[in-house]
Amino acid sequence: MNPKISVITTVFNCESYIEQSVRSILDQTFHDFEYIIINDGSTDRTSEILNRLSSLDKRIKLTDRKKNTGRVKSLNEALDKATGEFIAIQDADDVSFSERLEKQVTFLKMNKDYVLVGANIIVIDEFENFISNPRRPLNDSEAKFSLLFRCTFANPSLMFRKQIIIDNNIKYEDHFIHAEDFRIISLISRYGKVQNIEDPLVKYRKHAYNNSTLNFDVLNNGSILIAKDNLSKLGIQITDDQVFRIRNLISSRGINKEFLYKDVKILFQAIKAFQLSYCPGRNSEILHTLRRMLRWLGKKNIFSRYKYFRLYLLILFYYSKETIFNRK
Repeated sequence: MNPKISVITTVFNCESYIEQSVRSILDQTFHDFEYIIINDGSTDRTSEILNRLSSLDKRIKLTDRKKNTGRVKSLNEALDKATGEFIAIQDADDVSFSERLEKQVTFLKMNKDYVLVGANIIVIDEFENFISNPRRPLNDSEAKFSLLFRCTFANPSLMFRKQIIIDNNIKYEDHFIHAEDFRIISLISRYGKVQNIEDPLVKYRKHAYNNSTLNFDVLNNGSILIAKDNLSKLGIQITDDQVFRIRNLISSRGINKEFLYKDVKILFQAIKAFQLSYCPGRNSEILHTLRRMLRWLGKKNIFSRYKYFRLYLLILFYYSKETIFNRK
Protein backbone atom coordinates (compact mmCIF):
# COMPACT_ATOMS: atom_id res chain seq x y z
CA MET A 1 0.00 0.00 0.00
CA ASN A 2 1.40 3.38 -1.02
CA PRO A 3 2.08 5.98 1.69
CA LYS A 4 -0.16 9.03 1.92
CA ILE A 5 2.76 11.49 1.60
CA SER A 6 6.10 11.47 -0.18
CA VAL A 7 8.51 13.90 1.48
CA ILE A 8 11.43 14.83 -0.76
CA THR A 9 14.78 16.41 0.09
CA THR A 10 17.71 17.09 -2.21
CA VAL A 11 21.03 17.87 -0.60
CA PHE A 12 24.58 18.84 -1.48
CA ASN A 13 27.20 19.41 1.23
CA CYS A 14 24.99 20.19 4.21
CA GLU A 15 26.68 18.26 7.01
CA SER A 16 25.99 20.98 9.59
CA TYR A 17 22.19 20.90 9.27
CA ILE A 18 21.06 17.77 7.45
CA GLU A 19 20.58 15.54 10.50
CA GLN A 20 18.37 18.02 12.32
CA SER A 21 16.38 18.58 9.13
CA VAL A 22 15.82 14.87 8.51
CA ARG A 23 14.93 14.16 12.13
CA SER A 24 12.32 16.93 12.08
CA ILE A 25 10.51 14.87 9.43
CA LEU A 26 11.02 11.51 11.12
CA ASP A 27 9.53 12.98 14.32
CA GLN A 28 6.28 14.15 12.70
CA THR A 29 2.95 13.46 14.38
CA PHE A 30 1.75 12.11 11.02
CA HIS A 31 3.52 8.83 10.26
CA ASP A 32 2.18 7.55 6.93
CA PHE A 33 4.93 8.84 4.63
CA GLU A 34 8.00 7.83 2.69
CA TYR A 35 11.07 10.06 2.81
CA ILE A 36 12.92 10.30 -0.50
CA ILE A 37 16.37 11.85 -0.13
CA ILE A 38 18.71 12.53 -3.04
CA ASN A 39 22.27 13.14 -1.88
CA ASP A 40 23.65 14.87 -4.96
CA GLY A 41 27.35 14.03 -4.76
CA SER A 42 28.18 15.65 -1.43
CA THR A 43 31.89 15.77 -0.60
CA ASP A 44 31.53 16.44 3.12
CA ARG A 45 30.03 14.17 5.82
CA THR A 46 26.48 14.41 4.44
CA SER A 47 26.60 10.93 2.91
CA GLU A 48 27.84 9.35 6.14
CA ILE A 49 25.08 11.03 8.16
CA LEU A 50 22.32 10.06 5.72
CA ASN A 51 23.41 6.44 5.47
CA ARG A 52 23.37 6.17 9.26
CA LEU A 53 19.90 7.72 9.49
CA SER A 54 18.49 5.58 6.67
CA SER A 55 19.65 2.45 8.47
CA LEU A 56 17.57 3.48 11.50
CA ASP A 57 14.28 4.29 9.72
CA LYS A 58 12.92 2.26 6.81
CA ARG A 59 10.78 5.18 5.62
CA ILE A 60 13.95 6.82 4.27
CA LYS A 61 14.65 5.95 0.63
CA LEU A 62 18.15 7.27 0.00
CA THR A 63 19.84 7.79 -3.33
CA ASP A 64 23.50 8.46 -2.64
CA ARG A 65 25.13 9.82 -5.78
CA LYS A 66 28.89 9.99 -6.21
CA LYS A 67 28.71 12.88 -8.68
CA ASN A 68 26.82 16.16 -8.47
CA THR A 69 24.19 16.55 -11.20
CA GLY A 70 22.33 19.65 -10.01
CA ARG A 71 19.27 20.49 -7.94
CA VAL A 72 16.70 20.44 -10.76
CA LYS A 73 17.65 16.96 -11.93
CA SER A 74 17.64 15.72 -8.34
CA LEU A 75 14.21 17.19 -7.68
CA ASN A 76 12.74 15.59 -10.79
CA GLU A 77 14.28 12.24 -9.87
CA ALA A 78 12.64 12.53 -6.45
CA LEU A 79 9.28 13.35 -8.06
CA ASP A 80 9.57 10.28 -10.29
CA LYS A 81 10.32 8.07 -7.29
CA ALA A 82 7.44 9.47 -5.21
CA THR A 83 4.49 7.09 -4.71
CA GLY A 84 2.42 9.18 -2.27
CA GLU A 85 -0.83 10.98 -3.00
CA PHE A 86 0.74 14.20 -1.73
CA ILE A 87 4.28 15.53 -2.12
CA ALA A 88 5.92 17.61 0.60
CA ILE A 89 9.16 19.54 0.16
CA GLN A 90 11.77 19.63 2.91
CA ASP A 91 14.95 21.62 2.33
CA ALA A 92 18.16 20.18 3.74
CA ASP A 93 18.95 23.07 6.08
CA ASP A 94 15.45 23.79 7.42
CA VAL A 95 13.39 22.36 10.27
CA SER A 96 9.73 21.34 10.13
CA PHE A 97 7.53 21.63 13.21
CA SER A 98 6.28 18.23 14.35
CA GLU A 99 2.66 18.87 13.31
CA ARG A 100 3.48 20.23 9.85
CA LEU A 101 2.57 17.18 7.76
CA GLU A 102 -0.56 16.46 9.79
CA LYS A 103 -1.93 20.00 9.39
CA GLN A 104 -1.18 20.19 5.69
CA VAL A 105 -2.50 16.78 4.69
CA THR A 106 -5.64 17.40 6.76
CA PHE A 107 -6.20 20.67 4.90
CA LEU A 108 -5.82 19.07 1.47
CA LYS A 109 -8.03 16.10 2.37
CA MET A 110 -10.78 18.44 3.58
CA ASN A 111 -10.48 20.85 0.63
CA LYS A 112 -10.54 18.85 -2.60
CA ASP A 113 -10.42 21.95 -4.83
CA TYR A 114 -7.04 22.99 -3.42
CA VAL A 115 -3.95 21.72 -5.24
CA LEU A 116 -1.17 23.22 -3.13
CA VAL A 117 -0.68 24.41 0.43
CA GLY A 118 2.19 26.22 2.11
CA ALA A 119 2.56 27.89 5.48
CA ASN A 120 4.06 30.81 7.28
CA ILE A 121 7.63 30.33 8.45
CA ILE A 122 9.98 31.48 11.18
CA VAL A 123 13.34 32.69 9.92
CA ILE A 124 16.32 31.65 12.06
CA ASP A 125 20.07 32.09 11.73
CA GLU A 126 22.70 29.34 11.58
CA PHE A 127 22.60 29.06 15.39
CA GLU A 128 18.76 28.88 15.49
CA ASN A 129 18.37 32.40 16.82
CA PHE A 130 15.10 34.07 15.81
CA ILE A 131 15.37 36.60 12.97
CA SER A 132 11.82 37.27 11.79
CA ASN A 133 8.34 35.89 11.29
CA PRO A 134 7.28 37.16 7.82
CA ARG A 135 3.59 37.01 7.02
CA ARG A 136 2.48 35.60 3.68
CA PRO A 137 -0.77 36.01 1.74
CA LEU A 138 -3.12 33.33 3.01
CA ASN A 139 -6.17 32.76 0.83
CA ASP A 140 -6.29 31.73 -2.81
CA SER A 141 -6.96 35.07 -4.50
CA GLU A 142 -4.44 37.01 -2.40
CA ALA A 143 -1.72 34.37 -2.84
CA LYS A 144 -2.32 34.13 -6.59
CA PHE A 145 -2.21 37.90 -7.08
CA SER A 146 1.12 38.11 -5.29
CA LEU A 147 2.31 35.05 -7.21
CA LEU A 148 2.03 37.02 -10.46
CA PHE A 149 5.23 38.86 -9.57
CA ARG A 150 7.08 36.91 -6.88
CA CYS A 151 7.12 33.59 -5.07
CA THR A 152 4.78 34.00 -2.13
CA PHE A 153 5.18 30.44 -0.88
CA ALA A 154 8.14 29.28 1.20
CA ASN A 155 9.56 26.34 -0.74
CA PRO A 156 10.32 24.19 2.35
CA SER A 157 6.69 24.55 3.46
CA LEU A 158 5.13 23.17 0.26
CA MET A 159 2.74 20.26 -0.07
CA PHE A 160 0.88 19.55 -3.32
CA ARG A 161 -1.14 16.83 -5.03
CA LYS A 162 0.98 14.48 -7.11
CA GLN A 163 -1.84 13.79 -9.55
CA ILE A 164 -1.83 17.44 -10.64
CA ILE A 165 1.77 17.26 -11.84
CA ILE A 166 1.18 13.89 -13.52
CA ASP A 167 -1.97 15.00 -15.36
CA ASN A 168 -0.36 18.22 -16.58
CA ASN A 169 3.20 16.97 -17.16
CA ILE A 170 4.65 19.47 -14.69
CA LYS A 171 8.33 19.17 -13.77
CA TYR A 172 11.06 21.34 -12.34
CA GLU A 173 12.69 23.20 -15.23
CA ASP A 174 16.38 23.91 -15.85
CA HIS A 175 15.41 27.03 -17.78
CA PHE A 176 14.49 28.65 -14.46
CA ILE A 177 17.50 27.46 -12.48
CA HIS A 178 17.51 28.72 -8.86
CA ALA A 179 13.92 29.95 -9.37
CA GLU A 180 12.58 26.47 -10.18
CA ASP A 181 10.34 26.48 -7.09
CA PHE A 182 8.64 29.76 -8.15
CA ARG A 183 8.05 28.24 -11.60
CA ILE A 184 6.53 24.94 -10.45
CA ILE A 185 4.31 26.70 -7.89
CA SER A 186 3.07 29.08 -10.60
CA LEU A 187 2.26 26.15 -12.89
CA ILE A 188 0.49 24.07 -10.24
CA SER A 189 -1.58 27.08 -9.14
CA ARG A 190 -3.18 27.25 -12.60
CA TYR A 191 -5.05 24.01 -11.94
CA GLY A 192 -6.79 24.74 -8.64
CA LYS A 193 -6.80 26.77 -5.47
CA VAL A 194 -3.78 27.44 -3.26
CA GLN A 195 -3.43 28.41 0.38
CA ASN A 196 -0.87 29.38 3.01
CA ILE A 197 -1.67 28.04 6.47
CA GLU A 198 -1.42 30.88 8.96
CA ASP A 199 0.48 28.90 11.59
CA PRO A 200 4.27 28.83 11.13
CA LEU A 201 5.12 25.23 10.27
CA VAL A 202 8.78 25.53 9.25
CA LYS A 203 11.93 27.13 10.60
CA TYR A 204 13.75 28.56 7.59
CA ARG A 205 17.47 28.80 8.20
CA LYS A 206 19.15 31.91 6.79
CA HIS A 207 22.91 31.68 6.32
CA ALA A 208 25.69 32.68 3.94
CA TYR A 209 25.21 29.61 1.74
CA ASN A 210 21.47 29.94 1.02
CA ASN A 211 20.64 29.51 -2.64
CA SER A 212 18.89 32.89 -2.69
CA THR A 213 22.07 34.54 -1.41
CA LEU A 214 24.69 32.76 -3.51
CA ASN A 215 22.70 32.87 -6.75
CA PHE A 216 20.63 36.04 -6.40
CA ASP A 217 21.26 37.40 -9.91
CA VAL A 218 20.45 34.13 -11.66
CA LEU A 219 17.42 33.62 -9.42
CA ASN A 220 16.21 37.16 -10.14
CA ASN A 221 16.60 36.70 -13.90
CA GLY A 222 14.62 33.46 -13.76
CA SER A 223 11.94 35.09 -11.62
CA ILE A 224 11.55 37.88 -14.19
CA LEU A 225 10.84 35.31 -16.91
CA ILE A 226 8.35 33.51 -14.67
CA ALA A 227 6.52 36.73 -13.75
CA LYS A 228 6.45 37.71 -17.43
CA ASP A 229 4.82 34.38 -18.32
CA ASN A 230 2.36 34.66 -15.41
CA LEU A 231 1.28 38.10 -16.62
CA SER A 232 0.96 36.90 -20.21
CA LYS A 233 -1.75 34.47 -19.03
CA LEU A 234 -3.77 37.59 -18.13
CA GLY A 235 -3.15 39.10 -21.54
CA ILE A 236 -0.48 41.48 -20.24
CA GLN A 237 2.48 41.47 -22.64
CA ILE A 238 5.46 43.41 -21.28
CA THR A 239 9.24 43.42 -21.59
CA ASP A 240 11.80 41.91 -19.23
CA ASP A 241 12.86 45.43 -18.20
CA GLN A 242 9.30 46.37 -17.31
CA VAL A 243 8.89 43.24 -15.19
CA PHE A 244 12.21 44.00 -13.51
CA ARG A 245 11.11 47.52 -12.58
CA ILE A 246 7.66 46.46 -11.38
CA ARG A 247 9.16 43.71 -9.21
CA ASN A 248 11.47 46.34 -7.74
CA LEU A 249 8.49 48.58 -6.99
CA ILE A 250 6.55 45.82 -5.27
CA SER A 251 9.54 44.61 -3.25
CA SER A 252 10.54 48.18 -2.28
CA ARG A 253 13.92 47.87 -3.97
CA GLY A 254 13.58 51.23 -5.69
CA ILE A 255 11.58 53.50 -8.01
CA ASN A 256 12.76 54.34 -11.51
CA LYS A 257 11.36 57.88 -11.87
CA GLU A 258 11.87 57.91 -15.63
CA PHE A 259 9.42 55.03 -16.11
CA LEU A 260 7.23 55.51 -13.04
CA TYR A 261 4.06 56.52 -14.90
CA LYS A 262 4.30 53.64 -17.39
CA ASP A 263 5.12 51.07 -14.70
CA VAL A 264 2.26 52.08 -12.42
CA LYS A 265 -0.11 52.10 -15.38
CA ILE A 266 0.94 48.55 -16.34
CA LEU A 267 0.54 47.36 -12.76
CA PHE A 268 -2.93 48.93 -12.62
CA GLN A 269 -3.80 47.10 -15.85
CA ALA A 270 -2.62 43.83 -14.32
CA ILE A 271 -4.74 44.36 -11.21
CA LYS A 272 -7.89 44.95 -13.25
CA ALA A 273 -7.17 41.96 -15.49
CA PHE A 274 -6.60 39.73 -12.46
CA GLN A 275 -9.88 40.80 -10.84
CA LEU A 276 -11.75 40.04 -14.07
CA SER A 277 -10.14 36.62 -14.43
CA TYR A 278 -10.62 35.48 -10.84
CA CYS A 279 -13.64 35.56 -8.59
CA PRO A 280 -14.05 39.20 -7.61
CA GLY A 281 -14.03 40.00 -3.94
CA ARG A 282 -12.10 41.83 -1.30
CA ASN A 283 -8.39 41.21 -1.81
CA SER A 284 -6.19 42.76 0.84
CA GLU A 285 -3.05 42.29 -1.27
CA ILE A 286 -4.59 44.28 -4.11
CA LEU A 287 -5.87 47.00 -1.79
CA HIS A 288 -2.44 47.31 -0.20
CA THR A 289 -0.82 47.56 -3.64
CA LEU A 290 -3.30 50.20 -4.79
CA ARG A 291 -2.53 52.34 -1.73
CA ARG A 292 1.17 52.07 -2.47
CA MET A 293 0.60 53.01 -6.11
CA LEU A 294 -1.12 56.23 -5.03
CA ARG A 295 1.94 57.09 -2.93
CA TRP A 296 4.38 56.17 -5.69
CA LEU A 297 2.81 58.67 -8.09
CA GLY A 298 3.75 61.45 -5.64
CA LYS A 299 2.09 64.76 -4.80
CA LYS A 300 4.47 66.78 -6.96
CA ASN A 301 3.70 64.74 -10.07
CA ILE A 302 -0.03 64.71 -9.40
CA PHE A 303 -0.27 68.51 -9.20
CA SER A 304 2.18 69.28 -12.02
CA ARG A 305 1.40 66.65 -14.67
CA TYR A 306 -2.09 66.01 -16.00
CA LYS A 307 -1.50 62.36 -16.97
CA TYR A 308 -0.28 61.60 -13.44
CA PHE A 309 -3.32 63.37 -11.99
CA ARG A 310 -5.69 61.42 -14.25
CA LEU A 311 -4.06 58.07 -13.41
CA TYR A 312 -4.19 58.94 -9.72
CA LEU A 313 -7.94 59.57 -9.94
CA LEU A 314 -8.53 56.31 -11.83
CA ILE A 315 -6.63 54.33 -9.20
CA LEU A 316 -8.35 56.18 -6.35
CA PHE A 317 -11.79 55.51 -7.84
CA TYR A 318 -10.94 51.83 -8.35
CA TYR A 319 -9.61 51.55 -4.79
CA SER A 320 -12.78 53.18 -3.41
CA LYS A 321 -14.97 50.82 -5.42
CA GLU A 322 -13.01 47.76 -4.22
CA THR A 323 -13.23 48.97 -0.62
CA ILE A 324 -16.93 49.87 -0.63
CA PHE A 325 -18.41 47.06 -2.70
CA ASN A 326 -16.11 44.26 -1.57
CA ARG A 327 -16.29 44.61 2.18
CA LYS A 328 -15.88 40.91 2.95
